[in-house]
Amino acid sequence: MSPVLSFSMSRVAGMMLVALLLSGCALKSRQFAAPEEAEYTKAAITGYKHIRYWGDRRAEYADTTMDRLKLNKKLHNRVDILALSGGAEDGAYGAGFLKGWSERGDRPEFTMVTGISTGALIAPFAFLGAEYDPVLKRLFTESSKKNIFVLTPFTALFGGSAVADTAPLRDILKEEIDDAFVAALAREARKGRILQIGTTNLDAQRPVIWEVSEIAKSGHPDAKYLIQQIMLASASVPGVFPPVLIEVTIEGKKYQELHVDGGVTQQIFVYPYALDVKWYEKALGIRPQKNLWLIRNTKITPEYKIVDLGVSDIASRSISTLIKYQGRDNLKNIMSLAKRDNFKVSITHVPGSFDTPLEEMFDKRYMRALYQVGYEKGRSDLAWQRGLE
Repeated sequence: MSPVLSFSMSRVAGMMLVALLLSGCALKSRQFAAPEEAEYTKAAITGYKHIRYWGDRRAEYADTTMDRLKLNKKLHNRVDILALSGGAEDGAYGAGFLKGWSERGDRPEFTMVTGISTGALIAPFAFLGAEYDPVLKRLFTESSKKNIFVLTPFTALFGGSAVADTAPLRDILKEEIDDAFVAALAREARKGRILQIGTTNLDAQRPVIWEVSEIAKSGHPDAKYLIQQIMLASASVPGVFPPVLIEVTIEGKKYQELHVDGGVTQQIFVYPYALDVKWYEKALGIRPQKNLWLIRNTKITPEYKIVDLGVSDIASRSISTLIKYQGRDNLKNIMSLAKRDNFKVSITHVPGSFDTPLEEMFDKRYMRALYQVGYEKGRSDLAWQRGLE
């Protein structure tokens, strides 16, 4: 994978199984304790306000976002939300699709961009527009596994939290998400545009949605580092990549939350079902054209494959099937939401006909081929479909 890629579902499943087999020792201790169950919902990031909410419910501060929305003058005409899913190496499809869409000439300036896992690593670049298409191409076609992780199986044997170390990926994020990049995110946030990334709080077993554009706009000296941490956490497959410990405070006392791959709780997201979109439209006095653009970075239809009777193959196939159907259910829920709120839904995904074999994790040949497929699809007149079939 590139700095923007994650594991293929089957590879993830196999690595997760290895992690389970190696998990005889306890995890290393945290620098600060985890919040207690009775007060974990009070945890906050010092120096920030209104930068995250639980993904399974409406944000408590949702009504206070009206001033932010008023900054976006384009809301009177149209609202465009781009959602980028997880999907491992298949994230090359989304990167290629965005490039093709740009060249076709009708790619809008998105009102909001959301990302999960691989999609979380693409989302900031997609948010800033077509000028970052070359960055996505480089990240998804020129990187290899050495740019992403170093295997550390013996660490797992002796109490570590993963079978790999993501130090190479962390270095790439530090390079790409620099001061100038954060300033560009802040500039767009001041126009009333929104960038959100999802992680999973593993202690709470709940999705967390991070307002990355607001973090960038905050001017906080640690904003760059926090955005890097969020992106890394969203792509950190549990047991394979180390979790990301995020420091929080409760009544002045420090704690650490354990954040992992956003795809553990949802493969793709737009906004909570409890959000009253019609209320916002009425309050703003607008009736815009509304579009949901959903890029599912994997195949969504069943794929027949004869399964060996070994534990690894059965576990791998079962986990990849679970992920596939979780993703389909997420798309169905979004389509239901869109129908309620009068959004037009457009979906694209890796075509079932794509058959280039994946020879190893983050196989350049595989990703380059899939990037090209996405690129050609994005340029075509048949780029989008309206449903799951």
